[in-house]
Amino acid sequence: MKIRPHITLLFLLSVYTVLLLISFLFDIFLPEDKDEFSVLGISLAFPKPENIFSTPEKYADISSILAENKSLSADSLSIDTIALAEEIPVFDTIRADENKLRKVLRAIEYPDGKRDMLFSVFKAMDSAKSKGKVVRIMHYGDSQIEGDRMTSFYRNKLQNQFGGKGVGLIPARQLYDFRYSLFQDASSNWNRYTLYGNRDTLIQHNRYGILASFCSFTPQPLTDTDNSSDKTAWIDIKPSPYSYQNTKYFDQCRVFYSNNSADFEASLYVNDTIVDSGIYAKSKGLKQIKWTFSQPVGNIKLEFEAPVSPEIYGIALDGNSGVAVDNIAMRGCAGLVFTKMDSVLFRQLINDLDVKLMILQFGGNIVPNIRKNYGFYERWFFSQLNYIKTNAPEVEIIVIGVADMSMKKNDRYVSYPNIELVRNAMKKASFRAGAAYWDMFEAMGGRNSMPSWVFAQPSLAGKDFVHFNPRGAKIVANMFYNAFMSEYDRYKRLSK
Repeated sequence: MKIRPHITLLFLLSVYTVLLLISFLFDIFLPEDKDEFSVLGISLAFPKPENIFSTPEKYADISSILAENKSLSADSLSIDTIALAEEIPVFDTIRADENKLRKVLRAIEYPDGKRDMLFSVFKAMDSAKSKGKVVRIMHYGDSQIEGDRMTSFYRNKLQNQFGGKGVGLIPARQLYDFRYSLFQDASSNWNRYTLYGNRDTLIQHNRYGILASFCSFTPQPLTDTDNSSDKTAWIDIKPSPYSYQNTKYFDQCRVFYSNNSADFEASLYVNDTIVDSGIYAKSKGLKQIKWTFSQPVGNIKLEFEAPVSPEIYGIALDGNSGVAVDNIAMRGCAGLVFTKMDSVLFRQLINDLDVKLMILQFGGNIVPNIRKNYGFYERWFFSQLNYIKTNAPEVEIIVIGVADMSMKKNDRYVSYPNIELVRNAMKKASFRAGAAYWDMFEAMGGRNSMPSWVFAQPSLAGKDFVHFNPRGAKIVANMFYNAFMSEYDRYKRLSK
C-alpha cells in the first residue's frame, strides 16, 4: 500500500501533539524541584515545555578567558584522590586548550578601606630569609584542596621567590592520600580524631589544635589503666618523586603535643640511623619537640613509647627561614569548625607557629543544599572569621570562594542555581569580618564554566563536575598566585 505524504505528516503531528500534551501534564503535576517520578520502581522523565521551545544553556567559553596564561607542564599529574563519577557523554561545549591558557588576573577584593591589609604579610615575607624566620601561611579547605593539589603549586611558587622548604604542618596520621607532596606511613595503632565529619562522642574536650584534629597511639579517652593497646608507635616520612624540589627536604622538624599524663620517649631517625632520643615529662600544657639539621633532610622516622599517648596536634616540616604553607584539607567541611576549637590552645599554636596569613577555601559542601536564601550561612561563616580575628588579631585572612559546580539537567550539565547566592553570602561574611575575598567562581569563567573544564583537552576537572583534577588545580592555584603577587607588586611600588 502506498503511503501518502500528507498521511505521514498528520501522523507525525499527532505524535508530537500527544508528546507535547504529556509534557504539559508533567509540568503541571510534577513538583517544581523534580525532573522525574517513579512508577513501580521505574523512573520516568519528560522535558518541560519551556525546555522544548528554548535554547539550552551554553557552557562558558573559558578559552577566551584563559588564552594568554602560560602553559603549565603536566608533571606530577598521576595522582587524583577524588573518586570520579560514571562515564558521561560529551555534549557540545567550547573546549579549553591547556596550551592556550593565559595569565588572567581576577583581583583579590577587600573590605572598604582595607586595600593594604596584606602589606604586613608581604613585609614579613620579604624579611623572613634575612632574619632567619619562618613566615607561615595556613591553607584550609574542603576536598577541593585534598591531596595538596592546589596548595603545593602555590607553596612552591612562594618558596622559590621568598625561600623556605618542606611541606609545612601535617598530622601524625594522614587520612587522605598525600603522595603528591610526600610519602607518609605510620604504625596501625595511630588514631586520628577530628572536629569535623563524624566526631567521636567519647572525646569530652575541644583540644583539637589548629588542624582541627589530633592524633594519639593509645585509644581515647586516655587512661593509664588500659593494657590492651600497643604502647609504641612510629611515623615514617620520605620524599615523594611527585613533589616539588622545595618540598622534598626540610631543615627542622617540630612535634606539637600536650596533655601527656605520663612520661614518654621520642626518638628520631635520619636515613635509618638514630640521631636523638629523649624522655619528655608529663605535662598538661602545650609543648614542642624540636630537631634542627645541619643539612636538609627528607627521610626521617619518629618513634614514640609511653603507657599513655600524648595528644599530638601536628608535625611541622619547615626550612630555617622563608615561607611555610600548610595544606589542611577537611573533607565534607563547610568551614564551620573554628569556633569549636579550644581558644587558648588555638592562640598558643598561632604564636608558636608564627602564622601570618590564613587562606580559607570552603562553600562547596553548602551548594547541594539548595535554598533561596543563605543568610544563615553568612552568619555562620562570619562567626568563624570573627573567631579567628578575635583570637589571632595579627593574622590576615583571604577567603577563596566556591568554585562552579554542575548538576545534571536533562542531558546537560548546568551550574547549581544557588552558586551565586552561596558566593555572595561568603563575600558578605568576609567583608564584615575584615577579610579579603578571591572569587574563584568568576576566575574560572562563571556560570556553566565547570563543564568546559571537564571537557577540556586535556581535562582540567573530574567527571563529578565538582573537583579540579591535579592539572586543573595547578591552573587555579596559578591564577590565585597571580592575584596574590599582583598585590605584592603594588605593596612594593607603594613602599618605595
